[in-house]
Amino acid sequence: MGWTRRLLLLGLVLWTGGASAQDRLSVNGDVDLRWVQASGVTSYLNGGLGILRFDPDHEGFQLGRAFLSPTWRATDIVSVHAVIDAYGDGDRNSVDLSEFYLDVRPFPTAPVRWRARVGAFFMPVSLENRGIGWSNVYSITPSAVNTWIGEEYRTIGAELETRWLGASSGYFGEVALVAAVYGWNDPAGALLATRGFGLTDRPSELFGGLGRPPIDFYHEIDRKPGFYGGLSWKHHDWLEVRALRYDNRGDPGVETNAGGYAWRTRFSSLGASIEPREHWTIVAQYLDGDTAVGADSLGAQQFYMRFHSGFALASFEWSREQFAVRYDDFDTHQVSGFYGPPSDQTGHGWMFSWSHRYNQHWQSVAEWLRVASVFPPRIELGESPAQVESQFQLAVRYRFKLAW
Repeated sequence: MGWTRRLLLLGLVLWTGGASAQDRLSVNGDVDLRWVQASGVTSYLNGGLGILRFDPDHEGFQLGRAFLSPTWRATDIVSVHAVIDAYGDGDRNSVDLSEFYLDVRPFPTAPVRWRARVGAFFMPVSLENRGIGWSNVYSITPSAVNTWIGEEYRTIGAELETRWLGASSGYFGEVALVAAVYGWNDPAGALLATRGFGLTDRPSELFGGLGRPPIDFYHEIDRKPGFYGGLSWKHHDWLEVRALRYDNRGDPGVETNAGGYAWRTRFSSLGASIEPREHWTIVAQYLDGDTAVGADSLGAQQFYMRFHSGFALASFEWSREQFAVRYDDFDTHQVSGFYGPPSDQTGHGWMFSWSHRYNQHWQSVAEWLRVASVFPPRIELGESPAQVESQFQLAVRYRFKLAW
């Protein structure tokens, strides 16, 4: 990819030519080891159409994730961020990048602050995955909404944010607008059509694939940039609302010589996080959109699918303990382009988790997840369309931070 070479070159130039005695390098890290018990059909990560990360053939002790997230402050307003991941699940790359970008934050001269990012990064849509390295702050497995965002999406381009801080006007809150232009996301929608929504904590990486056979998500096929725009509002310490509209502007009639297709995928997302009382947090998010592949001139032969998903989560945190429960609902509906069993998925799931923080480095998390879904394409694998899958995970995490 040409963009990665250009970013690496720019980072090298900054490193060798822009450093000073005041520069600082910090590295956050996390090692997550797990014991897993699972029931249900083979996971799509292992060649099936199960929608959880693990299945009965991949139980026992597993590497959940190991990552390093270095941040190098090149100047007072420019920093370079990366997230380097390892999952130990047999992907083509044992170590890969999930994010790599430049972050520019000019000095504020008014109540309005600006921020720009250039490179590859997650879009600001999740109210669950808010930790370092886009990690979930409430449980192990994110919702179906944010599982899908992590699997098929990375902004590879430029994003600009402007944020108004109300403190200067006597208002304890803030409002932010964000907009981005990007490329290399034309295949987005392919996994949703092939498998439907899933619930895993296994996002895609920039150079690896996902699933068996692997799907590569980051290609520019139709040479048309996509965009998203969003709005967020924080009110005092107890309310945050986020809305975002995404459109990759894909031309579904374009394909590569190697057989890759551009998908036209669009969605809107609305979410809110509320802290009604001390120790309590309630999060809800809803996403609705559509995706298509094949020339528009094909009419009823064009693959066109509608989808939506939503969840509600409640978290209680006290001292070193955190408890969370979440309900997920998701649905896909293939409107046209029938060449086999329709990609009509319906499903819902429950998640319960308990985490205990021993100190600033060590944490344990226990999570139980149960999902019931119906997906007709499972018939082609000799399986029943209706499946109930469950997964218990006990994770031990070690986190650290180094700074120079």
